[in-house]
Amino acid sequence: MRMTQKLILSAVAATILSLAGPENAVTQERDLHPVTASAAADIPAGFQSRFADGIGIHYVIGGKGPPILLIHGWPEDWREWRKVMSLLAAKHTIIAVDLPGFGESQVAASGYDKKTLAEDLFRFMASLKYQRATIVGHDWGGPIAYAYAAIHREAVDKLVIVEGAPDGPWTAKQSLPFLHNPLWFFGFFEIPDFAERVLAGHEREFLDWFYRNKQFHVVPGGFSEADIAYYEGVYAQPGRLAASLQVYRTIDRDIADNIEFSRKPLSIPVLAVGASYGLGRAVAASMGQVAANVSAVLMQDTGHFIPEERPEALSELIDAFLSGRTVLQDWRPN
Repeated sequence: MRMTQKLILSAVAATILSLAGPENAVTQERDLHPVTASAAADIPAGFQSRFADGIGIHYVIGGKGPPILLIHGWPEDWREWRKVMSLLAAKHTIIAVDLPGFGESQVAASGYDKKTLAEDLFRFMASLKYQRATIVGHDWGGPIAYAYAAIHREAVDKLVIVEGAPDGPWTAKQSLPFLHNPLWFFGFFEIPDFAERVLAGHEREFLDWFYRNKQFHVVPGGFSEADIAYYEGVYAQPGRLAASLQVYRTIDRDIADNIEFSRKPLSIPVLAVGASYGLGRAVAASMGQVAANVSAVLMQDTGHFIPEERPEALSELIDAFLSGRTVLQDWRPN
């Protein structure tokens, strides 16, 4: 966003917040009582919902074999992977995690830059005694997955990035298919303590736009009414939306970290999956700036929320990639 736009938004924010009462202030305390939404989360058969004591991270685990860590994006939580998990569980142990501040994981006042979140997840995997794993990230989970692999190269076998990529000097050079629909909310979210106050009491109505906007979705039924009700309920819990917005407020720090990480490109195999109605080929282009061995896939007739829209196809692509089989560079629905 241009500096002038940021200044205008900041001025508007200051005016509105001057009228907001203290009742809208965002708590900075650590939440020691995560929300209890698992009962409504449709946990796949054979999987268990667990909480990592001492780390504050909620996760769902099942399957058998080499581990795969699934990292969600915004505005979702571990549940975005529910359609994928069972499909991969025959060959792998699947761990779908709630990022700190999301879902049922504890909320912290800081530490939402991608490097710190990656370190949180590394400690989490170590607590489960997994020394190495395949890391898969969607949306904001993609940059977090990259940071994980860049910091702990010996701990990652392969990396899968789905509709997300690390920010850096290269980001602005990418051609994004949806530039006709500017991501206006980035600037809105980046203003400290603003969006969560303006939206207080209206989280459900605001989020509804993201789950129903046809420019983000292509496959009918990707989000059911039950899915929308679940996510809106989770994000409407006290402090949850405010915590989740912190991932947008660390982009400048993320860029600085990624510049340093990119000085030594990843050597492990990387699968970069873009959607034709999403980031498209920009996912592979960005990963090509930070990794030396990238396999690119463009999923045609697919929206940004690939795990919700194309779970079977995504699972097949991941399985082929992990098995060493040829991956389709241009995937199309039958």
